[in-house]
Amino acid sequence: MPGEGYRILLGCRRRSEALRACRLTFDQIAGVFALDHAVSPLRLYRYAHGRTAGDVVAAYNDLDPAGTATLRAARFYDYEAWPQAGRRPGAAAVAIFARVYQTTARRLVTDEVYASYGVRDRDLIDQTDHRHLDAHYRREVSAPAIPGTKGTEALSPLVPVPAPARCADLLRAVGAEEADVKRRELLFELALVLGGTPALGLLRHLTPQERERLAVAARHRGPIDAATIDVLERLTARLWAMDEASGPQRVLPIAEAKRVMVDDILKRGSLTPSLRERLLRLYWSLSHLTGWCHYDLMDYTNAARRYQEGLAAGYELGTPALLAHLHGLMADMAIFQGKPTMAIDHAFAAEGWAKNSGNALQQAATFSIVARVLSNSQRSGEGLRMLDHAVRLAGGSRNGAELQHLFWLEPDRIARHAVFCLIKAGQFDRAIVEVEQRLAKMGPGSVLVKSILQLEYATVLIKKQEIPAAATMIDKAAQAVVGHSSARLVHSVQQTRARLAPWEGNRYVQDLDERLRSLAIPA
Repeated sequence: MPGEGYRILLGCRRRSEALRACRLTFDQIAGVFALDHAVSPLRLYRYAHGRTAGDVVAAYNDLDPAGTATLRAARFYDYEAWPQAGRRPGAAAVAIFARVYQTTARRLVTDEVYASYGVRDRDLIDQTDHRHLDAHYRREVSAPAIPGTKGTEALSPLVPVPAPARCADLLRAVGAEEADVKRRELLFELALVLGGTPALGLLRHLTPQERERLAVAARHRGPIDAATIDVLERLTARLWAMDEASGPQRVLPIAEAKRVMVDDILKRGSLTPSLRERLLRLYWSLSHLTGWCHYDLMDYTNAARRYQEGLAAGYELGTPALLAHLHGLMADMAIFQGKPTMAIDHAFAAEGWAKNSGNALQQAATFSIVARVLSNSQRSGEGLRMLDHAVRLAGGSRNGAELQHLFWLEPDRIARHAVFCLIKAGQFDRAIVEVEQRLAKMGPGSVLVKSILQLEYATVLIKKQEIPAAATMIDKAAQAVVGHSSARLVHSVQQTRARLAPWEGNRYVQDLDERLRSLAIPA
């Protein structure tokens, strides 16, 4: 049989080469081979790549992040044979195989195998995507479809998805997520209410009791208690973490649907004053989140609408810090849109509310935006002084439920705005020192912020006509679009690349253009 297996591999290798010549991706080729070979996904992808087991084992051991992998061919064959025989690979191993095969980890496990992993392992499998390594893969850049549920009729889906198709996809995903029939029905119901398949990644972290509480709230069949609001608040915090890691594409449908749900609960009226205040604060938070996601997708109209609705909730709560924060975000959006007058109006409103709040942390967050607005209006000296004040304030206490929206705030995150201000002031050498300090301190989690800083660094290098270094820095920033769905980031990459127009013939610029094309970033 070893001879028979090698014959099959050679045949698949010849077919794969022919299909690759037609520009098919490895995912597509594996799908074609699945029609003829009833084997596990791991083996299908090996066939699609035309590799022997020894080739894959060597590649796997080279990619192990700890440098200690000792995978052997016998164990690899066990992985390929699972679940009919052999041994199930761990989620971390599946993630490495996904890189070897230039695909997503989810494609390398069947629904049956996927369901056998724990919550954290399924998160890892869902998040691992290496399709960008496939030279024939083209990333789709699109805004998410927003469910046409009550309360969101003004927000028409940007990419309409027929309801039957969405339900069929969700049913399949829920079947892999939950084995118990009753719990599966409940999970399907909750996921449908919360925006569809993307919501499963959040809901899997809830206990069965917490899912029941959420279902009661969604069905409007019982009073809302503090424990239910705890669940809703925790899910919102997870949505912010999802946005930080992968961008608005997955987050927005869930956040919009959840915002509608909270709005419906508020309109019922049977709430104690303390519970109503918590729910209204949650509604503000979801307006904040959806506004931010729309802005990140460059959907300015809907972003402004959500921010305005959040301002209305802030007025009802009577909390100056919340009003200051949203006015600051609207000022920042106006800068990005090239509307300096609107930016100044919102900045001054934000500054007034921040001072009225008496809270040092909110003042730090707000004053950093005011500093950007001042610098953008040729008042760089005032902007830099305002930013220094914001950095000093950023080390204050984080006590208080009204400051949950400032979970990200720390002096370094405020100080990074100095790069923008220094560029506007024409102090390029100082800007380089500042940006290098900020980048050196950033961890892997700050995807969007780090990329924007790298693009600002590239802008300084272009000003100093250091073209090879600028092209390299733009390339580094652009790599983030592989796992992050920010349209604003793509636009910023394009804008920074446009500054290299006088050097179109430069070899480094041409190489950069080729890499940007491979990432589906149009000129």
